[in-house]
Amino acid sequence: MDKERSQQFMTRLVGDLGTAMAAALVFVGDRTGLFKAMAGAGPLSGAQLSERTGIHPRYVDEWLAAMVGAGYVEHDAAAERFNLPDEHALFLTDPASEFYLGGLFKGLPALMAAAPRIADAFERGGGVSFSDFGAELPVALEQMNRPVYERRLVQSWLPTMPDVVAKLQAGGRAIDVGCGTGVVPITMARAFPASRFVGLDLDARSIGIARGYAQDAAVADRVEFLVAPVEAMPTQPGWDFVSTFDVIHDLPDPVGALTRIRASLADGGTYLMVEPKVADRLEDNRGNPFARMLYGISCLHCVPQSLAQGGPGLGACWGRTRAADLARQAGFGRFDPLEIRSPALAFYALRA
Repeated sequence: MDKERSQQFMTRLVGDLGTAMAAALVFVGDRTGLFKAMAGAGPLSGAQLSERTGIHPRYVDEWLAAMVGAGYVEHDAAAERFNLPDEHALFLTDPASEFYLGGLFKGLPALMAAAPRIADAFERGGGVSFSDFGAELPVALEQMNRPVYERRLVQSWLPTMPDVVAKLQAGGRAIDVGCGTGVVPITMARAFPASRFVGLDLDARSIGIARGYAQDAAVADRVEFLVAPVEAMPTQPGWDFVSTFDVIHDLPDPVGALTRIRASLADGGTYLMVEPKVADRLEDNRGNPFARMLYGISCLHCVPQSLAQGGPGLGACWGRTRAADLARQAGFGRFDPLEIRSPALAFYALRA
């Protein structure tokens, strides 16, 4: 045994555990407003932060110590003051910002709470259904994605497909499959008042939330939400635009879903498939922090829920080559990767 290598690995394990603890405390800091109270405030004492937030000073002091240890908060030992740099606050304080990453941490409680169920599934086979991850997961997933979708979908992503934009401006029909709480169809409905939109999802809780959001956004007359699997999506009349965002890998029959989507397209229609952005080969994903995160989410959530539906457990981490192969199996004649800059998402335009 190489003792130095063993010691290095032990240190890595302890560091990973510390990272996990820090992630839990980022969730706490986001939920309780601690980060927001520090943003732009300059150096603060623990007592000042406690006064700003109304949180017990012992909790504040210990939380600050943990955040300093994690490198999220700066500490001036001489002055005994703590500072959240603007460069850090950018990702932690404004839920409406496309740079906000606090939403990623909101999904942690559901994923970690499901770990014992997932361990059971490892041992007995089968999976863990979406509903088993808890009632809060739909909104947690929404909060992970909403800021980016609302800032980028209409302004940056759809313009890479000018024909789609033209059809939606003229009064087309579009459906978002696996719509969750409805952010994508509602965002498009706001931008294209002449078109009609549908959101389809298997989770009744998510659809109930989506219908409420549509009412709030005053687009309920043009956005319909359906509780149904992709196999039941309407195919007549055809759709001018179909989209899936981070969905296909979760389904029980990915190729069957793609085949259904292809059959549902109107003449000249386009399907936008958005999936996690990873390299084709595992070895090429090493050292990529986004890939590391995606493999973790995939093992804790994507694979178990696909297996729970009797699916193949495709997982979130398959690259462009696998996506193109699935599109070919489903009968698509065109598979065009879109030149959209994103650290975590890959975009493909498919046409019959």
